[in-house]
Amino acid sequence: MAQEVVYIGRDNTIDLLLKAENDAGVSVAQDLSGITQIIIIFNGAVSISSVNNETGLITWAVDGYDTGEIRISLDEDAEANLVDGQLYSVSIVVFDAGNTDGIVWGTIGIRAKDI
Repeated sequence: MAQEVVYIGRDNTIDLLLKAENDAGVSVAQDLSGITQIIIIFNGAVSISSVNNETGLITWAVDGYDTGEIRISLDEDAEANLVDGQLYSVSIVVFDAGNTDGIVWGTIGIRAKDI
């Protein structure tokens, strides 16, 4: 997944497209309509958890979104203790009825910047 920049003390959003390989080995965007929760593990702890796909800090499977699209809105708690210039590894964990312990979908690099 991509590396993103988060500006400390600002409203930040990260838009991602969750893909997986199909049987032919082609990476395709995934239908997220069955997802029950998405959590973000930021700096070693759960920073954001959303169980409502339309109103949480993480949204998915909303009218107007592309297939596989999630949008992450970072708040002050998620940005707490970020250090300017530091690169963080952030894990995205996705839950559905068949995966109640969650699947680590991947990680993204987030670089903190103070402006």
